[in-house]
Amino acid sequence: MPRQGRFVSRIVISLLLGGPWFHQVQAGEPVSASPAMAPQPPALSEKELFPYKQKGRSTLTGQVFLGASSGKAITQAGAPVYLIPMTPYTRYWFDHTVRGTSCSATGNLASAETTAVPRPLTDCVQEALPQLRVEKRLAPYLRMTRANPTGHFWFTKIPAGRYYIVSLIQGGSGTHQEEEPSGLAWLVLDLEAGEKVSNLVVTDCKTNLC
Repeated sequence: MPRQGRFVSRIVISLLLGGPWFHQVQAGEPVSASPAMAPQPPALSEKELFPYKQKGRSTLTGQVFLGASSGKAITQAGAPVYLIPMTPYTRYWFDHTVRGTSCSATGNLASAETTAVPRPLTDCVQEALPQLRVEKRLAPYLRMTRANPTGHFWFTKIPAGRYYIVSLIQGGSGTHQEEEPSGLAWLVLDLEAGEKVSNLVVTDCKTNLC
């Protein structure tokens, strides 16, 4: 065999013998899988919020309460009731903080980091609304009123649009306080221009009313 042919044959044999070893080394090396990226919250768009800043002609009245295990309604005098415009930004907050029931630290709009460490339910409901108010640019578009001792509330001069109504109730009175110390009541509402909506029921969904 010519010298050049023998040289090429040696290269081929070396590659054939070295190939399996190379793959074994690769297989033996630990593969570092990139961690799953947490979903990023949508950016706040003031263009989407602008129609909610104007005064409208619609009115809202209703009652906010929590459902106790006994079936009674738990109300709180002075409980804040928020009317929140529905946009991709607030929808992310609502789905991860209000609608979620796992009570895990996954609803913070200010951080993309998530954790599955459970926290007390009381902490979750108390942190839900402050998380939304962290974004100062959202403040001009939020409306807030307070419930009376029977849980009734009123909003006036509301522009048309889609809204979340969210209220934090921190305990009832008497025996109710032991049954349900705190919770979030909420409702999703479509409001037409000039519409007058009454007898809204805003609760925590334990009564199958939402």
